[in-house]
Amino acid sequence: MRARIKKLDGHHFQFDVRGMHGDIDVTPPEVKAQGPSPKELILSALCGCTGTDVIDLLAKFQVTYDSLELEAKAPLTDKHPKVFSRIDLSYFVNGASVDPAKVIEAAKRSTHQYSGTAAMLSKACPIYYTVHVNNEKVAEDQVHFE
Repeated sequence: MRARIKKLDGHHFQFDVRGMHGDIDVTPPEVKAQGPSPKELILSALCGCTGTDVIDLLAKFQVTYDSLELEAKAPLTDKHPKVFSRIDLSYFVNGASVDPAKVIEAAKRSTHQYSGTAAMLSKACPIYYTVHVNNEKVAEDQVHFE
């Protein structure tokens, strides 16, 4: 794996990953950001990694759904270096014939066995997750890898 960034102006960078480009920006709050911050990208990467696992597992379990969304929130510590004190990860799956037990199993396998991003981040801070099916919370747990 390789990533490269180039400074554009201020704290605005452009990244290049396998020929794909995007913006990263760590501007002060009073300045309009040109892209997400590195920490926001980390949260997005966590959602994308475990979301991919869940998509594949739901297909394996033959679960049909209308929508799948993930959200990650993380407060920062007060002192430098400011790091995540915890991560709260939420899965939202909607569909008329969704079996909550299968969604719970998919999330559990991802957060206990498959997601490399969750495994790495859980070494730095605790990650807690909730599973919602048709807008009802059906499970909560902590990410744990052996």
